[in-house]
Amino acid sequence: MKTKTTRTERKKARSKHQPTGCWCRPEKRLAIYLRDRFTCLYCLADLHGSDPADITLDHLVCQADGGSNDESNLVTACRHCNCSRGDKPLARFAGRETRAHIRRNTRRSLRPYRKLAKAILAGEIEYDRDLEQ
Repeated sequence: MKTKTTRTERKKARSKHQPTGCWCRPEKRLAIYLRDRFTCLYCLADLHGSDPADITLDHLVCQADGGSNDESNLVTACRHCNCSRGDKPLARFAGRETRAHIRRNTRRSLRPYRKLAKAILAGEIEYDRDLEQ
């Protein structure tokens, strides 16, 4: 007799890198990408035009260490940097200047970017790099 597979098991079977579960709403995810200007905050790679699977959100303080899904704890990262960091503390992975740059970015209010993200997702406006300024 066949056992029924769960949605999470099917996702894991498709890709070991694909996130399991909907832990972040699309509007919030896009708003964070916009706040960070579609740039990996670790290596500063421009992620415009990248495959969506190569653009990730990374927790500055991992959830196992008490981190949350709050916007101030999430940053845009390329897949390479996110996988390279793994569960290393930010201070061991990123230099002082990079950490200062991340702090500046995460202090920005997400409110205007959320509004922009909702409009883009609703099809009210078309995404343009100039909108990020």
